[in-house]
Amino acid sequence: MKKDESQVIQLLDELTEVVKSAPTIPLSTKVRVDPGELIDIIAEIREALPGELKTARQIIAERKQILFEAQANAERITTNAETKIREMIDSNEITRNANTQAEITLENANTQAREIRLGTQKYADKILYRLQLQLKEINDQIEDNRKEIKDLK
Repeated sequence: MKKDESQVIQLLDELTEVVKSAPTIPLSTKVRVDPGELIDIIAEIREALPGELKTARQIIAERKQILFEAQANAERITTNAETKIREMIDSNEITRNANTQAEITLENANTQAREIRLGTQKYADKILYRLQLQLKEINDQIEDNRKEIKDLK
């Protein structure tokens, strides 16, 4: 678990403990809690959550960088192929061979770029999915705690 994530969970546990250990009001199921203490814990949770959002933004930025590099690499390979074609125009046989080789190189470059793009998309999706699950878990825990607090009324 990351520092921010474990901190959020720890704070939620602390919030739960504050509610569970609060003294009850005689002849009712309601408890007396210090609003300032609850507000402080909630503020700390809010401070920890931006770390998760920052991680998601970093993953997106990395994905964009990888896609940019893959595109630049494909363009470089294409440019190299075009240069080779121009150099081989000396005779018909060389020209035919060059055209064939250029098409193969271009097709390979496009295939490689497509594979790199798909790989980076899968990687980013995998990371974002894990982050989504973590955020859902935190959100579910917050909802459970809120429900528990409402049920205490």
